[in-house]
Amino acid sequence: MPGLFLGKKLYSMKQQDDRYDNVVNIDGSRYKEGKEVKKPNRGLIYKLTPEVIGAGILILIFIYLVINVLIYRSKKQVSVFDVQAQSIGYSTKFSGICLRNENLVNSEASGYLNYYIGNGCRVAKNGIVYSVDSSDKIYNSLSASYEDTKLSSDEISRVKNIIASRMRDYNGSDLSWVHGFENSINTIVYEMINDNVLASALEMRDSDSSSTGFVTYRSDKSGVISYYSDDYTGFTADNITADTFNASDKEMHNLRTAGLVAAGTPVYRICADDNWSVIVKVTEAFYVNNLEKRQATVYINNDNSPLSGDLRLFMTGSDYFVEISFDRYMTRFINDRFVNVEFDVKEDMGLKIPLSAIYKKGYYLVPLTMFVAAEGYNGYVLRKEVYDASTGVTDYVNIYPEKYYSDGYYAYIDMDGQLADGDYLCNTETGERLKVGLVNYLEGVYNVNKGYYVFMRIEKLRSNNEYAIIKSNTPDGLRQYDHIALDASDAVDQELIY
Repeated sequence: MPGLFLGKKLYSMKQQDDRYDNVVNIDGSRYKEGKEVKKPNRGLIYKLTPEVIGAGILILIFIYLVINVLIYRSKKQVSVFDVQAQSIGYSTKFSGICLRNENLVNSEASGYLNYYIGNGCRVAKNGIVYSVDSSDKIYNSLSASYEDTKLSSDEISRVKNIIASRMRDYNGSDLSWVHGFENSINTIVYEMINDNVLASALEMRDSDSSSTGFVTYRSDKSGVISYYSDDYTGFTADNITADTFNASDKEMHNLRTAGLVAAGTPVYRICADDNWSVIVKVTEAFYVNNLEKRQATVYINNDNSPLSGDLRLFMTGSDYFVEISFDRYMTRFINDRFVNVEFDVKEDMGLKIPLSAIYKKGYYLVPLTMFVAAEGYNGYVLRKEVYDASTGVTDYVNIYPEKYYSDGYYAYIDMDGQLADGDYLCNTETGERLKVGLVNYLEGVYNVNKGYYVFMRIEKLRSNNEYAIIKSNTPDGLRQYDHIALDASDAVDQELIY
């Protein structure tokens, strides 16, 4: 029984110790038998409360973000442009000035004028154009006779024959034929009427001795007559400037006046031939995109009939001009000086890229005759001379260049490759020897599809102030949806960007 008693006593003491262990002070200390007992250290894991764990995770995320921001800011920033198939537009409508082989004719006497050639009609050399009556006697008679003049049956038959003859050439597809037909019929009818009126006037003059003041005047050359003129008669391409198109008065004025005119007054304008031209002030983009063209098709004053002519581009100072020369249709616009010109430009489809992405890269030019047949690497290599100064022996090292582009005569070899300025190449089969140094430049962009800069040659079709259209599907060239560096000036060939 002593053992049982001892066990109970020990159990009682343990309970008493536990009671003391449960006495906790405000600061977390414990008391046992009236003495302070420190709480045993049970490890870090007992201190990781949910609040501590959450705070730790947030700190780790913050540190991760800061490190990535610092890495991003320290790296070179590359703006990427996605290549798209598109056409590019630029202005094709401009103001133009018409130039002709023309001159003004002044009245040789004072008096009352009568005209015998219609506006836009052709006069033969020595043909009567106008008459001057110093009194108004015959002048008034002529004015009345115009209303009563009728064509004879022979004259009507002549007009019908001319119409039938011209209709044989009509095919229904040439609108310019209609204008020419109208002008020719008007000219013929006007000539017939005026011939009758003039015959009556001369008969009156011969029968009336008091009508000696009636005088007819003839043209000293053949040409087309116009009764409209301005200050630009005789103007030539050598006089053209940008200010020419800023004239305040662009209208031509009617020279035909009813009543008395003084000697020396301009009475008509004559154009000696059908050759004429239109000079247009154009933009730099239009000028550059049409430098190689020699022909142009235009529409003048919104006329639906296209006119085709020879193209000449030139500059005056910093201004760009285009001259379109024609040998037909002059009479249609004979009364116009300033006209609206629209070029018939076909829009080329291609790949649209910004001008900032275009870069000119230099390449060594190596004649294709310097390549030597060899196994591997497309069957051709270059052989560079290597001189050993210690032995005085010249050896050859095979160069396997990336033949970036060939124009049929030269290979364009990367200047950052195995060749350097001053190296010598030798075709060991023919003995031809070349010193490396001739350089030419190719336009291209930097492709970044693979995470580093790769230069790709482009063929520009046309451009404006912001974008260029380049030919698509060129060998080793750009394709739609490729990614290119937006700013080529910051690119370094083969440099890793991400």
